[in-house]
Amino acid sequence: MAGYMDRSLMHNSALACFVLASFTREYQKLTANTRHPSFEKLLLVLPLVFHKPSRDGIRRRQFSTPLHSVIIEAPRILEGLRSRVAAHAGVTCQGLNFACSTALLAQRRKDGESLFSFEHSQWPRGSNPTSISTEISAAISRLARWFKDYSAAELFVMFGLT
Repeated sequence: MAGYMDRSLMHNSALACFVLASFTREYQKLTANTRHPSFEKLLLVLPLVFHKPSRDGIRRRQFSTPLHSVIIEAPRILEGLRSRVAAHAGVTCQGLNFACSTALLAQRRKDGESLFSFEHSQWPRGSNPTSISTEISAAISRLARWFKDYSAAELFVMFGLT
């Protein structure tokens, strides 16, 4: 008898893995591979891109629009964000674990902080995240561009999470 496999957990973990790896890859590309997102920054990604009103408020903005303006102009981003971050923390950890165990991402420690890096020059064969919708991809690109300019603490304050 085969062991129990929760297909929804696998799907969510795989999607989270690709979303977080895509964000990390874009973040590194925008910083010329000199900086890597922290675990705390990555905790914010899924609650923003998996929440349709937040995703829509983010993806429709110009890259040049400052993050604080986006938050003011699309207040639904902040609606229930604290509970969304808490609700997505588990799948964020599962997605990061999946990404690290498949060598898409590597975890590093620097000054007591967990950082994650995309360890490839391009997507490894057979791992290109084609299942990510264009709406999620657009939101990921914008979040990476904005998040690179702030510390995790600054982002938590900006999003009202402190």
